[in-house]
Amino acid sequence: MPEAPFPPAVNEAVRALLARASVPPRQLHDPAPDAAALSLAVAAATRAPDHGGLRPWRFVGIQGEARAAFGELLARAMQARAPETPEARLDLERLKPLRSPLVVAAGATIRAHPKIPAWEQEATAAAGIMNFLNALDAMGFGCCWLSSAALQDPAIKGALGFAETDRLLGWIYVGTPEAGRPRPERPAPDGFWRDWQPA
Repeated sequence: MPEAPFPPAVNEAVRALLARASVPPRQLHDPAPDAAALSLAVAAATRAPDHGGLRPWRFVGIQGEARAAFGELLARAMQARAPETPEARLDLERLKPLRSPLVVAAGATIRAHPKIPAWEQEATAAAGIMNFLNALDAMGFGCCWLSSAALQDPAIKGALGFAETDRLLGWIYVGTPEAGRPRPERPAPDGFWRDWQPA
């Protein structure tokens, strides 16, 4: 669906935000972002609001042959959680990391704090993930933020280097999008905003 035209006064940064859209993993191909591009995206993540300066953002990249190894790990963890899982379903789990050239495990390091609860630290990390996605999109890459039951699996968290108290918040599939990448029409903003008036 074509994009609505931008107002003429909109600057390039706002245009990039308004144009961002998820790209299905099956439409993401090589090349993945290089180390310099990923460093910029992580730098953008660290600009998210961060009450108390706890810096909870954590990103773990999975690419190359490591994707197949991670797929095996996902399948084993699924079988441990649900031993009756059919082999065909386990095969699908094995193939998930191969859908794009880069998979990023995005999470949050959660710290005990008297004034900043865990949910607020997760919100900071999630805001950072959104900045990470926006930065990669603005550089011409495509991303898709997905979830699965594996995010809650202690074995998966441990294998990725996350502590038991940390949170895995999503799998970010990253690559170069196919030509004609999908850009769904933006909803009208007035459906998401209202002014409060005192009673």
